[in-house]
Amino acid sequence: MISPRLARRIAQIHKWLGLIVFVQLLVWTGTGLFFAAVHLTDVRADHLVHPPGDAAPVDMSRVKVSSTEALKAVAEDRPFDVTLKTLVDAPIYVVRAEIGTFLVSAETGEQVIVDETLARKIATATWTEPTPIRAIEHLDAAPKESNVSGEVWAARFEGEGNKTLYISAVDGKTSNPRTDLWRTYDFLYGLHLMDYTDHENFNTPWMLAAAILALSTVLFGVALLLHRFTRGLIKRETE
Repeated sequence: MISPRLARRIAQIHKWLGLIVFVQLLVWTGTGLFFAAVHLTDVRADHLVHPPGDAAPVDMSRVKVSSTEALKAVAEDRPFDVTLKTLVDAPIYVVRAEIGTFLVSAETGEQVIVDETLARKIATATWTEPTPIRAIEHLDAAPKESNVSGEVWAARFEGEGNKTLYISAVDGKTSNPRTDLWRTYDFLYGLHLMDYTDHENFNTPWMLAAAILALSTVLFGVALLLHRFTRGLIKRETE
């Protein structure tokens, strides 16, 4: 049986641990309720863009340049891989080289630059809704919310939710659609994981510390419960 003095000390520790852990428990409960209430399909908003498999097949009648010639167009950059695909409505070679990725027109053999005009075409062709582009801007570095690296074009569409599509200025690759709902979910997910920077790492020191404190609170509570239970039994036996 725990002595009354030790029981009082355990009760004090249990109280303060409960107050400390309470905030994070409230965050875990609140964010978990949000995750359960919101459909992940709405968060991802995949309906806003055409699936990758919907890309138009290459019109071989428009291919005037061979893959060998496409490699020669960027020979000085030491290319090692070439892929033929359709970009918007034109056949394009995507050439990967040691220093980066390049686009070469399969019709003319010239390098293709993803400028604002082409970025607008890519965004419009990728977007499923008829809403027009409200603004498009060039960013030297892709923001964290996009899954595109390097320089990008950010196409922001009309309508609610600040819907945004990022287009790589290097190879024309598009990001997943981003909306305010996705940003809210991402922020709350970071709070839930206690990863306040990347919002994706479960194994953070903060998470470990919170888990240890929560477990300690439970164990101290169990100790108090056992103490009060055994004390009550002893009192009954002595009466």
